[in-house]
Amino acid sequence: MPPEAIGTGVGTALFRHALDTARRAGFERLVIEADPNAEPFYRAVGASGIGTVESGSIPGPDLPLMEVSTALARPTG
Repeated sequence: MPPEAIGTGVGTALFRHALDTARRAGFERLVIEADPNAEPFYRAVGASGIGTVESGSIPGPDLPLMEVSTALARPTG
């Protein structure tokens, strides 16, 4: 997301839509390999940390592994 979009609600709307789509498809949770800089966003939208995972594309520190229940989904569209 471009920096000028941060704080506008676009990311939250997209995340809620993804969560609702997953719930309607029968998934009970989403597991997220988060960018470390995005971890606070995912926590703010209801995700919890469940560990770390090695990045498959960028060498260096492990990525936060997070999960969120699709029960938190608010119906969209």
